[in-house]
Amino acid sequence: MKQRKKSPSGAGMKTKTEHRAKQAGRWIAICLFWLAIWQLGATLVGSSLLLPSPWETVRTLGKLAGESSFYRNIAWTMLRCVLAMLLSFAAGAACAWLAYRHRWIRTLLALPVSFFKAVPVMAIIIYVILLIQADWVAVVVCFLMCFPVVYTNLLGGLDAVSDELLEVARVYELDGSQRLRLLYLPALLTPIKTSVQLIAGLSWKAVVAAEVLAVPAYSLGYPMLSAKYYLETPRLFAYIAVIVLLSIGFEKLICHLLATLTWQPYAGSRLRRWLNAAPTEPERNIGAAGTSDAASSGVTAFTAPMVEVRHVSKAFGEQTVLRNIDLHLEAGYVTALMGPSGIGKTTLARMLAGLTLPDSGTILLDGAYRLSVLFQEDRLLPWLNVYDNLALGFLNRRRRILFVSAPQAHENPAVHFLTGEEIDQRVRKLAEALELADALDKLPDELSGGMRCRAAMGRTFAPPSEFLILDEPFRGLDEALRARIIDRLWETETRGKTVLLITHSPEDGEQLADRKLNL
Repeated sequence: MKQRKKSPSGAGMKTKTEHRAKQAGRWIAICLFWLAIWQLGATLVGSSLLLPSPWETVRTLGKLAGESSFYRNIAWTMLRCVLAMLLSFAAGAACAWLAYRHRWIRTLLALPVSFFKAVPVMAIIIYVILLIQADWVAVVVCFLMCFPVVYTNLLGGLDAVSDELLEVARVYELDGSQRLRLLYLPALLTPIKTSVQLIAGLSWKAVVAAEVLAVPAYSLGYPMLSAKYYLETPRLFAYIAVIVLLSIGFEKLICHLLATLTWQPYAGSRLRRWLNAAPTEPERNIGAAGTSDAASSGVTAFTAPMVEVRHVSKAFGEQTVLRNIDLHLEAGYVTALMGPSGIGKTTLARMLAGLTLPDSGTILLDGAYRLSVLFQEDRLLPWLNVYDNLALGFLNRRRRILFVSAPQAHENPAVHFLTGEEIDQRVRKLAEALELADALDKLPDELSGGMRCRAAMGRTFAPPSEFLILDEPFRGLDEALRARIIDRLWETETRGKTVLLITHSPEDGEQLADRKLNL
């Protein structure tokens, strides 16, 4: 008879269970070993006044469990610990954000943060006792010890947020709340977890130490001090055991809660929910397409800009990248900017996008327009899937305004506000044209280099834009794929727009541009 094979999932679960059992058995063995050492030491000393045995400690702990004051003391100590943690985290996060945004605040806080990180906790306790009531000493001391930990970790996390991704947010005009949700919070998850785990352990030590010296009415510190005065060593050991067990349990609980605080990838869209939840019309009185024009609605009609660059120069340190450059981009045409690598094409593009200021000269852009930039790097948000990266530009409300040609030539274009469904259709159509339809639920790390480049191209083309800056758009693509994308997308996505195509390929300049400029 043929034996049935076990399923891989069942085998995996069995292996995991066996691992956990072995780990638990190992910890039990370690605990029993040290309990035996403790018992041996108590037997050799022969005095419970100096070293009570484990049994004496457990017996005393049983007596404490029958006293109502025991639970009241635990509750008050726990309350002080949690309150200090919340205050230190809130203040540390706020100060870290302010220090990140304002250099002078960072400089101002550097000295006190370094001081409280270096000063012994006992010194702080002794001084704080002189200033405030005993019931609040533990909270203040714990706050002063935990605040520098939170501040330092969160400020380091903010500093680590990529400047490249911040430039993407700037180009696509994401507001403060959108940047917080899509850039800062995902990048801060690890620093937040680290900070909370550190202060969860530190807070218990600081609070109990402050309670022992300040002696508030209700605390775990007071009965420990009392046990010392009356030489009740088993009682002292019992309270120490309680503090250790509560500290370990508290840290385990915090770690369990933090495990749920994550930006887990999943099959689906995060942005689609936000886009569908947004109002179906702009804030101003805009009618449906074909019934209202831009002028009557009060919406500024976006137009392809004419771009003038006059006598622009740019240097980085002692290296001059651009010197006295003049450039003219015709409105509604594709201009290819060509030249060898390192000559300053990308720097000029960054200045046109408003990401870098020229050292001298003037850049003029006429009319109202929306900008999209295809950078040389893909700059995809690593915690968003392909679908959400493509839809990123639609989060800004004005990028959802579409000007639809009126039936009559003399009429102004009608204003239409793209719905979530229409955006979804737009994203999926682009994904199909870019051969990314099967990769919409994948994260950037799961994509090849060529697929990441195509996703970045799709993000650039997706929202309505009148000015496109495309820096080497076909890098990393083979000739056949490049030809298919050009055939499917280029004319429709660039028609009527002012396009700056930066390339070192003469073929791209000849095939795709209306005019060519050499830098």
